[in-house]
Amino acid sequence: MISTIYTIDTVTNKSLQSLEMSISQSFGRCDFFLFTIASGMDIEIAAKNIRDIFKTDNFVIYHAIEHFNNTKIVENSLSVCCFQFEKNAALQTFYVEDISDDTDIQKTIEYFNNNNDKFHIIIAGLCNGSISTIVDKISEQLNYSPIDNIVGGVSSGISIDNELQTYQYINNRVIKNGFVILSFEGVDAEIDISLGFQPYGITYEITKADGNKLYTVDDGKSFAYIAKKMLCNTGEEVDIRNLWYCPLSILTSEDGYTSTLRTIENVTDSYVEFFSPVKKGEHFKLSFATPQDLIQSDERTAKRLVEKLQEPELSFNFSCIARQYVLEDMQQKEIETYVEHFKTNLFGFFTFGEIGPDTLYKKLKFYNETSLVVTMRES
Repeated sequence: MISTIYTIDTVTNKSLQSLEMSISQSFGRCDFFLFTIASGMDIEIAAKNIRDIFKTDNFVIYHAIEHFNNTKIVENSLSVCCFQFEKNAALQTFYVEDISDDTDIQKTIEYFNNNNDKFHIIIAGLCNGSISTIVDKISEQLNYSPIDNIVGGVSSGISIDNELQTYQYINNRVIKNGFVILSFEGVDAEIDISLGFQPYGITYEITKADGNKLYTVDDGKSFAYIAKKMLCNTGEEVDIRNLWYCPLSILTSEDGYTSTLRTIENVTDSYVEFFSPVKKGEHFKLSFATPQDLIQSDERTAKRLVEKLQEPELSFNFSCIARQYVLEDMQQKEIETYVEHFKTNLFGFFTFGEIGPDTLYKKLKFYNETSLVVTMRES
């Protein structure tokens, strides 16, 4: 597999024509293009211009607040990862345009089960806030093991005219409340998870929750009261992002390990709202990490991946936007660490949630504040 990544600062016909010429001259033919564009860019206009200039429909576009071009963090720009397969690898796509009922979920489950020999990258929308529940439903009905061939993230974006711009584009369609799946055949690929957050203190039991909202823990204690006390102790102007340094570590008793992190989105007088659902009966600890802790976790993850797949040809990083906030001025160090170890091109983006296997590859999970990393090469 040959891949390369290009970035342009302005998305005009002239800049796209120059981009297409550069790719053709230095890279030759391409089997597929994966475009990342800034959230403020109109995805339909970008798609029309790309189709007209590149003369192909073999591409996917998605929004991201910021994304990766090797060791650079890119914003307010367009980047493209170009794929050229040299052996017998191939890429097919699957998409759900608008999740409306269980029929669409069932079609997705059947697609994964019928293509369990392929490696799948999901680029998803928030699906009207139900993406975590959708991932859980898919996981329950996957009929193969280990679950080591599905990974991805939720497009990140900003609100324009009261609508969150986290879209994908494929096959002449704008996907607003669904997802796109890129399925690679004839590749070897490995997934690993970088956490870095360590749980501390007492274990809480959730006694009242509704969707993303947590009301009480243990014997009826208000978790909103606990969260507000944590904010007061920061000694700074109240900023909910200070709580991103201490997400909840949800403990899964039957598996005996920390399965997921949950990041606080909002604190009210009566409940704490998270970016993903929490459930009554779940147990958790508060966790904490410094930027140095996260980078050390990235180092361990990179070393494990190098051992599992030697001489990869391309890598991806799906890293939570809250994790990037906690990294502070070490954001770039994360991707520098991966590129240094893998010695490949690296693509990916800041996510609104990550999708991937648990640490034992038994289930598919929806994560917060993780870095899900992929290394890949043609078989």
